Amino acid sequence: MSIFSDHQVKDLVAEGEIVIDPYFDVFQGPNCYHCHLGNKFKKISPRYVKGNGFFDPLEKVPDDFYQEFKVEDEYIIKPGEFTLGETFEYFGAGADYVIKLLNSSSIARIGISQAALGMINAGCGIKKPIKLTLELINNAPIPIKLRITKINDKGVVFWGTEVLKVVIEQMNSKPKRPYDEWKYGVYSSDSKVEGTKMANRFDDKNLVIPENSLYSK
Repeated sequence: MSIFSDHQVKDLVAEGEIVIDPYFDVFQGPNCYHCHLGNKFKKISPRYVKGNGFFDPLEKVPDDFYQEFKVEDEYIIKPGEFTLGETFEYFGAGADYVIKLLNSSSIARIGISQAALGMINAGCGIKKPIKLTLELINNAPIPIKLRITKINDKGVVFWGTEVLKVVIEQMNSKPKRPYDEWKYGVYSSDSKVEGTKMANRFDDKNLVIPENSLYSK
């Protein structure tokens, strides 16, 4: 697979093969698109933080595990704090493509890291575009202000903090089951910030080790 250049990404967006919404040329670099912070967040509820227990991601997430909140202007993330945020932009990838997620070095240099370093799978969000959930951590010794992207009543965008870069790559062949059609594509309907869904992915308890597996010997 190869990374698409600026004019190729713009053409794919115009043709509906890739969704980056809204798309502006000013944020399109030679090979990556710069994305921004939305206004919805989630934090682990104080009840679980203050407790002495633990959470197993293979178990269903309790309804009260996260606290969801909306921010109007800015969010101050404290040293050592872990918070889930969202991208302002919506995304989707056609069955021929994947969208790879990269950290922004600009916020990394002030101590903010985010762990959304995987990809948008082929066929995810192309029918119903999704927002990406960001796992934000403040590694700096001081609080950091994260600005929210806003739209006024005239449609003018006031851009918030750059939190992510994405690049587009083409698959060698189309998958038999694009992500939106895959039974275990649990993140394919993410229209807002979401917590872990690991426990929802594989619930088949009847899988048997193949005879040619190393575990069968």
